[in-house]
Amino acid sequence: MIRYSRIARHLLPVAGLLALALGACVRLGMTLPYDDPQPEPQGSRIRPTLGWLAVGKEGGPLRAPDGSLAIDVVHINGHTLLQQVRHFQDDKTSWGDSTLLDRQTLRPVETWRWTPAGTYVTSYNHRVVERVFKPVHGSAQRSSEIVDVEPYSGLGIELVVASLPLSDSYKAMVPVVVDTSARGWSWLNIQVERELAVSERSDVKPRQEWIVDCDLGTERIRMFIAVEGRLVRKMQWLDHDNTVLSETRRMLLGLPAHNAE
Repeated sequence: MIRYSRIARHLLPVAGLLALALGACVRLGMTLPYDDPQPEPQGSRIRPTLGWLAVGKEGGPLRAPDGSLAIDVVHINGHTLLQQVRHFQDDKTSWGDSTLLDRQTLRPVETWRWTPAGTYVTSYNHRVVERVFKPVHGSAQRSSEIVDVEPYSGLGIELVVASLPLSDSYKAMVPVVVDTSARGWSWLNIQVERELAVSERSDVKPRQEWIVDCDLGTERIRMFIAVEGRLVRKMQWLDHDNTVLSETRRMLLGLPAHNAE
């Protein structure tokens, strides 16, 4: 089991790709642009798992891992939480992040982002968001605000999307806070484009996946989510013409042997 104390002491300095894509978070107001209620994620859909990450261009060959991925159920102070930890590395540096979410609702509890410039720590208490940036050199920078609606975290938002009641032409919006922004939040637009059978290798039976587009302003992320197990198999970052700028493949290896949940 991944322990909070281990995460705080041992993870390398890192940066999550998803929150970079969501980095232009702006406050748009608290009213949904349609009358539907906010969707309720079901965190129990998300399976604990281990695996690795490969970052590159769409359609490229499978490659050696650029990083690792762990999703686990943890118990802290009597609460059952879900924790996602990611490491990335290249020839010059390494970075990563950790996301701690309520197991059932996937509301954020705390997130960490380790970068070569410093560490971001963001704590959530319903509508209260507290951010701390601890640079490698210099004093810590702190901010606190009360946002208009109880938000989700940009770090780990793919777990929230995967746990929604996805179906053909499904649409939803959720409020998102990005840890690297000094203040503010915005609506993330979610839409299932289609379901299709995907085969990663010729000797493997095709897997049914949803293609889900997520938009925040001019930013778009396309997620490929397995229908069985709700695993996010791939994430693509697109430009305004839907050209793939980059993608991250999440090659998942299986459930942690010690965890029966």
